[in-house]
Amino acid sequence: MFHDFARRVPGRSLLQGIWWDFIALFCGTIARIFWRMKVVNAHHIPRRGGVLLVGNHQSYLDPVPHAAIAFDRQTAYIARSDLFNNRLFGALIRSFNAIPLKERSDSAAIKAALKELAAGRCLLIYPEGGRCDDGAIAPFQRGVALLIRRAKVPVVPVGVEGCFDVWPKTRKLPRCFGRLEVEAGEAIDPEELSREPDGGIERLRREVDRLRLNRRESIRRATGGRFPAPGPGDRPVSTMDAHG
Repeated sequence: MFHDFARRVPGRSLLQGIWWDFIALFCGTIARIFWRMKVVNAHHIPRRGGVLLVGNHQSYLDPVPHAAIAFDRQTAYIARSDLFNNRLFGALIRSFNAIPLKERSDSAAIKAALKELAAGRCLLIYPEGGRCDDGAIAPFQRGVALLIRRAKVPVVPVGVEGCFDVWPKTRKLPRCFGRLEVEAGEAIDPEELSREPDGGIERLRREVDRLRLNRRESIRRATGGRFPAPGPGDRPVSTMDAHG
């Protein structure tokens, strides 16, 4: 597990790598006990070099399944700057390589993200800009296209499902029941995305949603339909866009 940090997270110290693994394994174990977390197609994430993961954001729980699927690469995150206001929590998420984002066009955050990717590491972003309100995917912000065009690293869509039902915005604490699943899609060439008129934003959004719906169907099968609760999250983005 610890023998190839130079490949998994180049440029980080051994202590940083061990700390990240310890917390990821601890949180992953909790998620597997309480919510039977399932990880699908982690092998789609390249084992070496810079890689950008693009995921949907349902809940504060999302980093747990995302860390589980990207465990082999020890992913970094871009997070809202107000999350760093609390000194203890800010120090904690910094120790997981989180990058503070002050606003949508924060050039310092973009530079830090590009530096992370140029160093050959793995970075996860949430292009919706915040947690969803109803379990469905919101439109992606355009900043992701700029990052893809400048970073020129493989882009891997990742869909997570179940986190909204376990810990929606309206609850202070997560429920102790439910299911979590996460799935990675195949890596996409950044040049291919950049050639599209919108920089590949809509293609990525639909691919992330397809993966999310795969996991939603899987959870329904596994629980006899008890989870997730029926709602807006059942509708694919193509249907939502058609109806406004």
